[in-house]
Amino acid sequence: MREEVANIVLDTTVIVKSLLKPAKHLPRNVYDRELSTHKKCRTITRLLKKNRYFIYFPRAGLVEVVAVLRRNSLSRDMVSDIVSTIERTFIVVNEDLLFNKAVEVALLEAPSGFDTYFIALAFNVKALLLTDDESMAIHARNLNVETILVKAISEEEILKELSGRNKS
Repeated sequence: MREEVANIVLDTTVIVKSLLKPAKHLPRNVYDRELSTHKKCRTITRLLKKNRYFIYFPRAGLVEVVAVLRRNSLSRDMVSDIVSTIERTFIVVNEDLLFNKAVEVALLEAPSGFDTYFIALAFNVKALLLTDDESMAIHARNLNVETILVKAISEEEILKELSGRNKS
């Protein structure tokens, strides 16, 4: 019997928000929303570790992870460990394999430079894109890339969606 394994592209927002709790100085409603998103992102990363998924990540995204985590005061050593973990556990795809599709995405939708690589990767490997970036989600959906905007759905819906994709 053949096992089906889902292709997933994780955006930097999901990785970073799974690692960092929101700042307590945020307005209460924003803090509560971001804390909920943090919990959902942690659930996603735990579920992806526990089950069999092909998790793709563009090499350019590693730069974004480093920059965001360092801006949030994580030590160089901790950030290096996180990047090493991503490189060991995800399928990290070089830019040269994504460049043409990323240019096409940029021409059609004009998202941020990093976002073009995540969308191009999801398109190329026919993956579900998981993001907490609303703008990225809109651009990806406009290009018929299946996308989950983490902040827009419940934890139960995320679990159901991901569990339904993994038939191992």
